[in-house]
Order: sequence, then C-alpha cells, then structure tokens
Amino acid sequence: MSQMSHASALVGPPLASGVIRLTGRDVATVLHNISTQSLLDLAPGEARLALLCDFRGRLLHRAHTARLADGSVWMAREDGGGAGLKSTLDRAVFREDVRVEDLSARLSVATEWPGAPPAAGRVDEERGRPARIEIPGGPTLRIGDAAGAAGPDANAWNTERIERGWAAHGHEVSEAFTPFDVNLGAGVHLDKGCFTGQETLMRLVTYGNLRRRLVRMRGAGVPPAAAPLRDGTGAEVGALTSVIVTREGWTALAVAKQVAAPEGAELVMTDGRTATVERVFPFAQPAGRLLRES
Repeated sequence: MSQMSHASALVGPPLASGVIRLTGRDVATVLHNISTQSLLDLAPGEARLALLCDFRGRLLHRAHTARLADGSVWMAREDGGGAGLKSTLDRAVFREDVRVEDLSARLSVATEWPGAPPAAGRVDEERGRPARIEIPGGPTLRIGDAAGAAGPDANAWNTERIERGWAAHGHEVSEAFTPFDVNLGAGVHLDKGCFTGQETLMRLVTYGNLRRRLVRMRGAGVPPAAAPLRDGTGAEVGALTSVIVTREGWTALAVAKQVAAPEGAELVMTDGRTATVERVFPFAQPAGRLLRES
C-alpha cells in the first residue's frame, strides 16, 4: 500500500462539487462500457452508483449517475470536483455521439444521509437538471445553484462519512484500492459484461482473493503523521486513509487485511502508538455475485 508521509495527507478531504452532464444518442452505451455499473437500462428518473476503474480494477472515480426525462445523463459527487471526471470521460469518447459538459462551477452539491436507505436509486428534476439524487448505501445529493450557496462544512461531512464508511476521492477512492477494498461493491455489476477492470474484479471474486476490508479506527492523542499500520509482529497489514480530529483524540478509516484487523484489534502506527479497530464494515455486495470473506 502506498505511504502518506504527512498528517495533512490523511485529514480531509475538502468538499468540491462535481457535476457532469452527458448528452447524445451514445451516452448510455459509452458509460455502460467503461463503468462498473449496468447503465443501458437506466430509465428516466432512476439513479445508480457508478465507478470508473483502471485496467487493474483500481478506483479512479465514483459518482451518483442519473437519467433525466430529456434523456441526458448526469454524474454528480460531493468531493473530487468535476475536472478529473470529465477528462476521464472525454478520453473514452472517440466517434460516438456524446457531449461531456462540466457544470461544477455553476452548480453546488450538498449532502445528507437519509433516515432509511432507499430500496432503489432515484432522481428528482428541477429546471432540466437534477435537484436531488439518492442511491442505496450512499448519501443523498442535493444539487443547486452555486451562486449564493453556503460553503460546505467539510469537517462535519468527513466526521459523518468516516462514521458510516463512505469512501472519499483521493483517500479511499484511489488507485491503491479496488471497489471491494473500500466498501463500494454496490457500484459494481459483475453480470453486465466487459468493462474496464472487469477481468481483475471478477478474478478476485471467483478465486476468493478479497483479503482487504474497510475498517474504522480510533486513537488517543494527536492524529498519526503517516499511514502504515502494523500488527504485533511488525508486519505491515494496512494503511490509514482518512483521519478526523475528535474531542477524545481521532477517528479514521483504514484499509487492512481481514485476518489482521478484526473488531477490537490493536494495530501499531509508525510512531509506536496503537489504535483500535472499532468497526469492520461488511462487504457492500455487487450485483451478480455474492462476496464472501477470505
């Protein structure tokens, strides 16, 4: 796992709205072919979590993906901005009829967690754009005009998402991890056919090589300055990915080997202090296969 050398790399991230509109007769086909999600049958009014991976099945982007009544498809996220996502989408379009627009500067994205998770994703429209997008297992996104919008409270958001195990861009959504490592399996459809990274992800499931899990950890004192986590023998077994300061010390998300990080386990940081595994998040199940612990 890649090491992060400064505490600032672990804290956060800041919130940065990303809103992309895709139009053209080939949008559904292109997105279906490059994303982990099944999108050919995405109907107006529906929304799903979609991920973009590299050929190794490592994460590049995640986005709430919704189709409106006019046939346009929108991809939105509360962090990560829109520029990187647009660039990745642009590279996937050759002669297809697809137009990719980054509307992140004009539209803001706010987040909330529903009282009860919805059974299916949906989108509410307003003035030809999404106003509210909800998906099972993730936060609800509220989209409004950026002008005059209050700035997001990144500290409150990161506290909430760490508590719930929601992956953030540049932290858990990273080329260091697959969707299964960071509790984003619900955005993967393994029966839809080929997509970028599909072969690797299918092999992990077929041969039971799912050895890493997203966990929540707590520690006392100041947050750690480096990511690696070790077991009692000194072997590296994981890495901290997101940290937030609390009144009692700090809480964090980490990706760790299942066998080394059951709930209650004490893992050793690079400065010699220990931190406790408070929760092991269950696998978020993909469509088409059942994930089992190794």
